[in-house]
Amino acid sequence: MGQISKEELDRLNLNELWEEQVAKINSFKEDEIDQFFTYFLRAKFADTIGESRKYDKDYHRVLFSENKLKLDHNSNNVKRFLQNDFKYYTNLYSKILEYNKTFNDDFAHIYFNNLTDMNMQFLLILSSCTPNDEQEIEKLKVISYEVDRLFCLLQIQRSWDSNAFAEAIYKISATIRNGDVTQIRLAFDKALLELLSKARGVEATSTLSYSLFKETGIELATRFKRYFFARIEKFIADNTNMQMKHSFYDLVQNTGVVNGFHIEHILADNEENLELFDNNEEKFTSERNRLGGLLLLKGKDNISSNNEVYANKLKSYANTLYWNETLREDSYKSKLDFSNMITKFNLNFRPINKFGQSELEERHKLLFDMVKHIWE
Repeated sequence: MGQISKEELDRLNLNELWEEQVAKINSFKEDEIDQFFTYFLRAKFADTIGESRKYDKDYHRVLFSENKLKLDHNSNNVKRFLQNDFKYYTNLYSKILEYNKTFNDDFAHIYFNNLTDMNMQFLLILSSCTPNDEQEIEKLKVISYEVDRLFCLLQIQRSWDSNAFAEAIYKISATIRNGDVTQIRLAFDKALLELLSKARGVEATSTLSYSLFKETGIELATRFKRYFFARIEKFIADNTNMQMKHSFYDLVQNTGVVNGFHIEHILADNEENLELFDNNEEKFTSERNRLGGLLLLKGKDNISSNNEVYANKLKSYANTLYWNETLREDSYKSKLDFSNMITKFNLNFRPINKFGQSELEERHKLLFDMVKHIWE
């Protein structure tokens, strides 16, 4: 702002504008304004990871060296930038930070992306939006949903590669930059198919297939598995007019003994269950870790059911999460909303009193059918 005369700074209240916007961003986290400028510059000017690196540090220098901004030795452009781009994008960034921190049903996926550390949603939203964008609200919803969808469909189809994902994000950013909201799904689908093809070594023609989902489970990080089942829980709650029993924080992030949730294997690691898999330990380990063989249980519930036979485990699943309870017969008695959900989405829910290979496969397929409605 040294290029602008003191008279103009005072008349236009530019110092106050700068300080207010910086304070707004930094109220979320100390020096968050530095992160804002990094995202902003990358969003608007970097088409590749390589290009993004020049915006890592010293944004004051980069702002004035970036030719497209035309701020160097041009006081009119500096004034215009502060009053328009800077004000709009810092306000937009603060909205994302707010929805990122606090769950808001209208912008749920921004919060979900925070749970999974998908912070590239900041870059992509800033990339797509233009100052005073009439499509801003729609873009906030669509981009955050697509980031979550891209991440989750790669994870559950055993095709996740963090380096390839980062490269894809910049391709998407270049494609949707300052564009219409209708471009967004096309850009994400193109990236998803390319990433699936690269990971699997054959050309992917569908964004979701059971052949890629079938073995999913053992290779997934614990936190992602917790997130996956939290989303299943929300799907059931939303479609049966029920409230979530626990917060997403407790379901996904809380590691405490009392309120934290842990992965539960429906099939305990014992000789009786090993026999169900012809005493093939490798197959047993792989199968019992598939998503269809897993649940989320709260703290002590998980410990108490750890090595019990299935009949006893089934008793311990009462009054836990909705997904767990669907194994039990009492979940199906006089539950009109639950029956309506089953009919509406054609879902193969049923009580399961004995649990072996075929039942595990059945539950895995049921999860896949819900995935199609959550992420497709």
